Amino acid sequence: MVFINRAALVAVFLFGGMQANAASVTYQLDQSNDLADGPIYATVTIADGVAGNIDFSVEIIESAFPAPLSNFGMQAFFFNYAASLNVTAANIIDVNPDSWIIREDKNAGGGFGKFEFEATGSGSTRTSLLTFSIAGVAGDTIADYATGYADDTTEFFAAHIAGYDDAESGNTSGKFAGSTVVPIPAAVWLFGSALGMLAWVRRKVA
Repeated sequence: MVFINRAALVAVFLFGGMQANAASVTYQLDQSNDLADGPIYATVTIADGVAGNIDFSVEIIESAFPAPLSNFGMQAFFFNYAASLNVTAANIIDVNPDSWIIREDKNAGGGFGKFEFEATGSGSTRTSLLTFSIAGVAGDTIADYATGYADDTTEFFAAHIAGYDDAESGNTSGKFAGSTVVPIPAAVWLFGSALGMLAWVRRKVA
């Protein structure tokens, strides 16, 4: 019984730590106006940051692209916020690359429509990883930034990615979008099930 109690305590500690650090959601950009829909071309992770900030991390999956060139990378990223919030460009801080700028109410093109914000660079500042934070917005949560434009049914996120060689179309850039949540790894679900089993065994032994 002592062993089971200790095992349950360790499991609770580990799982609790996982939960405490699991305040994030990752979405996949799996649609394109140039390449085939389906592959994950980029991921968007939104997480709880320090001091109530919301942190964004946008990462390209280079292996999903045909023949990336020397200047391959993301040149713009588009996202929205819930209509109940008051968010301006001034709330978007710690943009990296720091040469990128934030513009409001922009069309992503490629058939993906308008977005509340565009983070954009230039051909020389294309990046495979974009990070920034949203600060000073009272009561906002991760879910507030996973929404369509003006709460309609458009995609949550879009990106302009350039510098690849698509032999089929002859294009070297395209627009990519998506709003599908990346599934939680099966290992996490298995761990949760094991934790539940430990608790059940403990009750039986007691």
